[in-house]
Amino acid sequence: MRQKTGLTLSVATLAQLAAMHGAQAQTAPEAAAVNDKGAVVPEVVVTGTTARNRTKLESSVAITTVDQAKLEKLAPHSLADSLQQVPGLWVEASGGEVSNNVSPRGLSGGAAFQFISLQEDGLPVIYDGELVDVLMREDVTIKRFEAIRGGTSAILSTNGPAAIVNFISQKGTQKPQGEVKVTVSDYGMVRTEGVYSGPINDDWTYAAGGYYREGKGVRPIGITADHGGQFRLNLTRKLEGGELNLSAKYVNDHNTFYLPIPLTNPGNPTGVPGVDPHYGSLDGPDVAHIRNQTTNGVIDTNLNTGFHVLAKVFGADLQHELGGDWSFRNNARYTRYDVAPHSVFNGPNSYLVRASNRLDPKQSSDVAELLKRFGGTAKLAYAGTGQIINDPSTLNGNGFTTDAVAETRFRSLGHFIDKLSVTNENSKNSFTAGVLFASQKLYDDSDYGARIITDVRDQPSRLDIVAVDASNKILGYLSDKGVLRNGYFYERHKGDMKSLSYFVNDEWKVSDKLRLDAGVRYEVARYDVQDEGVQAAGDDLPGDSLTGGAIIPGALNPDGSDKDNIIANNYMRRAGTGVWTRKQKTIKEASYTAGFNYAFNDHVATYGRYASGTNMPTLYSTDSFVDGASRLSFTEAGVRYISPFWTTSATLFHTKFDNLSFGETDQATGNFRQVFVKTLSTGVELEGVVNLHKRFSLEYVATLQKATIDGIDPNAEEAKQNGNQVMRTPNTQVRLIPTVHFDFGDVFLVYSHIGKRFADFENALALPAYHVIDMGAEIHLDKKWKLNLKVNNLTNEIGLTEGNPRSGFNQSSNGSLFYARPILGRNATAALSYRF
Repeated sequence: MRQKTGLTLSVATLAQLAAMHGAQAQTAPEAAAVNDKGAVVPEVVVTGTTARNRTKLESSVAITTVDQAKLEKLAPHSLADSLQQVPGLWVEASGGEVSNNVSPRGLSGGAAFQFISLQEDGLPVIYDGELVDVLMREDVTIKRFEAIRGGTSAILSTNGPAAIVNFISQKGTQKPQGEVKVTVSDYGMVRTEGVYSGPINDDWTYAAGGYYREGKGVRPIGITADHGGQFRLNLTRKLEGGELNLSAKYVNDHNTFYLPIPLTNPGNPTGVPGVDPHYGSLDGPDVAHIRNQTTNGVIDTNLNTGFHVLAKVFGADLQHELGGDWSFRNNARYTRYDVAPHSVFNGPNSYLVRASNRLDPKQSSDVAELLKRFGGTAKLAYAGTGQIINDPSTLNGNGFTTDAVAETRFRSLGHFIDKLSVTNENSKNSFTAGVLFASQKLYDDSDYGARIITDVRDQPSRLDIVAVDASNKILGYLSDKGVLRNGYFYERHKGDMKSLSYFVNDEWKVSDKLRLDAGVRYEVARYDVQDEGVQAAGDDLPGDSLTGGAIIPGALNPDGSDKDNIIANNYMRRAGTGVWTRKQKTIKEASYTAGFNYAFNDHVATYGRYASGTNMPTLYSTDSFVDGASRLSFTEAGVRYISPFWTTSATLFHTKFDNLSFGETDQATGNFRQVFVKTLSTGVELEGVVNLHKRFSLEYVATLQKATIDGIDPNAEEAKQNGNQVMRTPNTQVRLIPTVHFDFGDVFLVYSHIGKRFADFENALALPAYHVIDMGAEIHLDKKWKLNLKVNNLTNEIGLTEGNPRSGFNQSSNGSLFYARPILGRNATAALSYRF
């Protein structure tokens, strides 16, 4: 277990020490703000509405707002982690800083950000949401974010019928101001970030900032794979009757992507000898460079590079009055990014085997082929040193080995999006019509993987399976420096997609109390994608999943005999043919909605809505769009109460996701199995804050739902799954944040309860309910200096966010062990910020 530093001292004790050193009074109630007469100050929102100066109380959508102050207080580990403040969303943030999963209103977990439009200053970061949290990073240049669930999201955005999450960045100011912040952790992370804004002249202002971070990660892998940052610039020109904002962003960041690890006892998950469930990882220095022979040469899976993104973003947003109640806005952005994830993925649970079984030729056909060719006895050897392991039953205290896949993906994409709208607004009505154009150019999307074998422990070692004689002399190798199969994965795609959609939204103030709204969007998306042909062992090529395939150039003699005594360096399981298959498709879909808001008085309002919207396919293979768009339909009704003492909202919802594809690839055969389903979810979302006393407040966020699978063809093999709980998503989530307000700042707890889930489509492997307790303090040292302290997962809970996605529709433990991904172990951060 890793060594801890003094950051894990009691946060409350540190807060008391700060108070003794003369901190200034900074009580900050979290319910509705009030003016000097005690009246509630309306909070204006810009997301989910086309009207200006629409307050949260007047809004007909379920909306959550989180400002920078709250983000600094809660210190989320990732962008996905920050969304745990939004009810209705199930957040799986156990993957580290990037490539996490956020599922809305009963959608199965593990779907990345599907059905959610993650936006930056009113525009989707990326049209289809693929790898969106790699491109969008939260730092002090973000002013706040607004999140709507359902509502008008299907009308006002593409590919976000379930939710819009809009991150709003800092703009320039006429008065120079800024913030510098340094964060350190007990896991070796140091992060520096800052923002500065001020005038260029009377008309132009600017805001610039970003972050740089290095760290070993909560699950250290023996190398510094977390390093990099981003820079953002906003230039704002005030116009007579309008505003022009020019923006630029540069992202160059590397992250470790955490994957499932071996555990035991699914009902009460615990670690296995050699693998720490809190801080362990199957990444490490010995597997940091895996060389994979492919049709396109040697590909190096490089964990030092990690999950790398390089992005350049440029935008222009013009808003202007046209006179006579008319105005227009044109918001456009171009993004050019390259993403290169390097990871070692676990295989299905069946890959976790006792070493003695892995060496048994009766249980492992590749070992049988090794012994048939070289004779002798099969043994394991460390690939790095060649040392023979004579008694593998005691290996690392568990006696297991595992096959895995070292995978590298290269994706290069250009993305342009432009949203033009015209609005006519008066005291009674706000009418908006607009058009949104999106274009994606996929220059390259290549996926390469090699099958490897390692021992089972933190930061594991590569193994070789060898044939030895009676004196332990090596006669031949099945594997090559730990690589069992070159070309285990091989896919290449390229293409482009263009989307043009027209939308209309009208908000009508019927009376001082009643508002009605309705909207429609019609979208036409055209796909033109090419896939490179692939030949695979056991399909087009001789051999099977474990041996045979396409010959690696130079591996064999002219007569077909092997040049050395290594089997693995002779063949590629999958090889590109150089022949590209092209598919084109046009998809046309309509989305529509109608809603209302009725305000009883200045404190209480009710709202409701029906909507039906679509989520268009991605363009990353010719198979991705052949089945058309998925559709989401929902009904919701809620009530909102706002006062200085208590601010709350409750939303009832019924949601149907239609034409969802669930699929699995058999890791042994490469065969793909797919089924289309509906999911139904009925529940309630709760959020609010109660100021029980000037010294104490309680914030709460909860989602209670019943989410089930439905609509499978009765004649299909999978029809028996109708009625099952959707996989990976809990029916119960509760988050409580009690806060004690002192003169020097706040001390708080965060309690989260996550209900029971199922790891698989067939509900065969249950993931037990768990709870997490965090503790933190915000200490105002004076009017400019602030110290934020946070300890996450105080009790070191082993909570599983997912089972093993690579074990298919039915997951079960392999004897005593199974793969799953736990939440991050106890960790602490301290952030010192200076505002000027």
